[in-house]
Amino acid sequence: MSIPRVKLNDGTSIPVVGFGTGSAFYQKECREAVAGALETGFDSLDLAQSYGNSEYVGQAIKEWGGKREDLYILTKFVKRNGTVDPRGSLQDELEKLGVDHVDMFLIHNPNAIADVSYADVWKTMEDLKKEGLTKSIGVSNFMQEHLEQLEKVWTVPPAVNQIRYNPALALTPAVAKAKEISDKHHIHLQAYGPLGSLKAPGGNEDAVVERIAKEKGATPAQVLLAWAAQYGGGTVVTTSRDAERRGQMLEAFTKMSPLSEKEIQEIAKAAKKD
Repeated sequence: MSIPRVKLNDGTSIPVVGFGTGSAFYQKECREAVAGALETGFDSLDLAQSYGNSEYVGQAIKEWGGKREDLYILTKFVKRNGTVDPRGSLQDELEKLGVDHVDMFLIHNPNAIADVSYADVWKTMEDLKKEGLTKSIGVSNFMQEHLEQLEKVWTVPPAVNQIRYNPALALTPAVAKAKEISDKHHIHLQAYGPLGSLKAPGGNEDAVVERIAKEKGATPAQVLLAWAAQYGGGTVVTTSRDAERRGQMLEAFTKMSPLSEKEIQEIAKAAKKD
């Protein structure tokens, strides 16, 4: 089973779907779930300093025993000991994971660098990339105003902007503007929370998603995962404790046929209705 990859603006590529270690695993032991995800076939892991479980992820990676180059690792930083310290945060993550580099390192949110110099923080991020401690650098939860502020100081633009993205959110003005400036600089939009409507049913798009899923012989979750990736032009992060669901998540990109443009727009149109 080969998971498709998407090329980024820095020349690297990222798997179209990643297994998230936040959400249900926030500040919790997750070794078994991550090991199960790797066994299922996930080759991309999404972590964060604030999730507080990187040590367990490191244990799962060690048990997995595969080649480092076959695994894509993304992590994010927030304030460390009350200070903004990207280098210290990354070094701490590397130690807990038991690896010498990550593939992607993100600023977790604008609050992580509030009241400090964007120029200084991004210079450090660029240095970490130059030194090989991370192959790519990016941001998370950055809206238009944050990207415009960062744009003034970057030498290397972010490769990724990871934001909450699903039919209910994608067409809101704030998210649409964030996508617009990301597209302008070829910053890859990575969607987290793509299954939000399944956790809060009752959205206008629910019936359309269910119909398309039935027509494709798929699940609503698979349709939503594909929609977030195709409509956003990027990749998704998802998660589950259930082995069967993890397999279905991968099959949304390895077995299920892509959504047609008509299907993509049907879901978008339904979600946009008041």
